[in-house]
Amino acid sequence: MRCYATITTVASVIVGLLALAKTGYGLDCDFCYGDEDCSLGLEVPVVECDEESVQLTNSSLASFIRPLSTALPTKHNHYECIHVRATSVSGHVFLFTRGCVHQLEGGRHFCSLPHAAFQGSLECVACVGDRCNNVPVLQEGSAAMTRRSSLISLAVCSLLAVSLSTLAAPYS
Repeated sequence: MRCYATITTVASVIVGLLALAKTGYGLDCDFCYGDEDCSLGLEVPVVECDEESVQLTNSSLASFIRPLSTALPTKHNHYECIHVRATSVSGHVFLFTRGCVHQLEGGRHFCSLPHAAFQGSLECVACVGDRCNNVPVLQEGSAAMTRRSSLISLAVCSLLAVSLSTLAAPYS
């Protein structure tokens, strides 16, 4: 029984380390502008994040998320995928963008950046994981703003919790 617990713990740690290896380098994100293009599901074009894709995404959002037009403190060569969709009270989608941005320094999150005031709903997702920004469109009446963690982060936390509980449990 002790051997099984040790193997399980080692396997959990290895999987966790492999999951952490993806930090934004070579990250693939959905890349689109507008309701029609971004509503294509898995058929949305995909880009590997680089400086050019970040600049294109930032320029499409700069009038709505004004801090993007300034020099934000970012982690060089560390990217995340974003999904931003703003809908008016009447249900008109006036902004829909998916793309790549730099990860922010100091534990700041992209979705907490101030945006232009409007009446309606905002969906904002920032995540690290290939195509993690290909999220279903929220239905009317859903939460006004969401922030989604990467599934990889959730898996790593779960594995670490299981590993720690296995190590803490007395062997019989």
